[in-house]
Amino acid sequence: MARMDPRIVGVAIALVAIAAIGYLAFTGEQAAPTPTPVSPTSAPATSPIATVTPSATATPTATQPLQTTQTAEGLPKEIPIGLAIAVSGGYAVDGPRRLKGALLAIEEMNQLLEQAGAPFRFKPIHEDTKTDPQEAVNVIKRFASQGIQVVVGPLSTSETRAVMPIANEQHIVIISPSSTGAAAAFPDDYVFRMAPPDTVQGPALAKIIHSLGYTKLVIIARNDDYGSGLAKLVEETFKQLGGQVEKILYQPDKPDLTNEVNQLAVKVQQMGADDKTAVLIIAFDDDGTKILEQASKIDVLGKVRWFGPDSMARKTFLEKPEIAKFLEKVNLLVTKPAIARNPVTTHFEKLYKEKYGEDPTTYAYYAYDAAWIAMLSVLAAGKYDGQAIKAVLPTVAFHFMGATGHKMLNENGDAAFADYALVTVADGQFKEVGIWHASTGQIEWYNK
Repeated sequence: MARMDPRIVGVAIALVAIAAIGYLAFTGEQAAPTPTPVSPTSAPATSPIATVTPSATATPTATQPLQTTQTAEGLPKEIPIGLAIAVSGGYAVDGPRRLKGALLAIEEMNQLLEQAGAPFRFKPIHEDTKTDPQEAVNVIKRFASQGIQVVVGPLSTSETRAVMPIANEQHIVIISPSSTGAAAAFPDDYVFRMAPPDTVQGPALAKIIHSLGYTKLVIIARNDDYGSGLAKLVEETFKQLGGQVEKILYQPDKPDLTNEVNQLAVKVQQMGADDKTAVLIIAFDDDGTKILEQASKIDVLGKVRWFGPDSMARKTFLEKPEIAKFLEKVNLLVTKPAIARNPVTTHFEKLYKEKYGEDPTTYAYYAYDAAWIAMLSVLAAGKYDGQAIKAVLPTVAFHFMGATGHKMLNENGDAAFADYALVTVADGQFKEVGIWHASTGQIEWYNK
């Protein structure tokens, strides 16, 4: 049996949405021929509608005017998709990769629309939220003033939580590709989140650590919605399992975290620093690097095992040899959302590497899916209206199979399912060594 082209799988739902709404011609009197799926790397056909070609180095900005002329069917010829994605601050390293994932989806959809003869294109409008909740609010306010109805981003829970009031008030749909904290989990709002929430990851982390024989845990975590929220979830479950927990919360923007690392060493020593003692670190690139640099110099911290959530599986931590060596020494084990592999996954990976010359990181996959769901929801709504987009988005997500798998949402508009890949450091690289299955609560180790 011939194998289905993965491009067809990736765009089939888009074709159905376009056909169902009848947006294949200006007049709507005659259906256009069924288009052939294309790769964003192929040359686009000539079109009477100006297209936006996203790239990693030239991103449309919020200062550019929008073409708001309506088509006969009610959608503007240029349909803006806000991208409130941080590319500086705590997301200076991984933020650009997530932005690339979203841009790739928009480029792919626009080439599909062009082949279909549709009279409109999606226009990406990016602003850097700087990993700052207040700046995220400022960005969404600027988007609101331009009439933008759907936004991919922000990335962090603190940013996402901060923009919720204005999103709800202005009826702007927010689709975060990577916010996971419990602080942004509310029902019937305008915020949707594609990544598995920490209400799943927190208990999973605690159960994994405890199942490996550790009964004493010292947590060092960012004192923000993400860090403190995840730390609390881990602490609650770990204590329910009979474990002992000590916790250190730090301000992530402090220039020097030496005192906090020294406190960590003291608490580890007080717990015995034995084979029952472990450390859980919840950090981003800048603060995590500061902590690990100091920790690598303290003997007692190298005697216990370390764990971390997905934020600790960033390439930044392997760029400095002393940190990479330390992480191997402490046998760091990280949980990150497991990508449910399917033909769309392979399709996305191929396109991303061809266009950007590198493999996508975990949340680039989620940004790609977030952008696809945003665009499909606009098409399904049949008009560029936040209330209409919000109403159809859960159904679109339910029927969507993306690069990260099935995107069914729960009552809070968050990803409903989550298995977690287990990742460690070997030979200076992150290596996937197993998976934690949510359905059974069991670990499946690879190569054993």
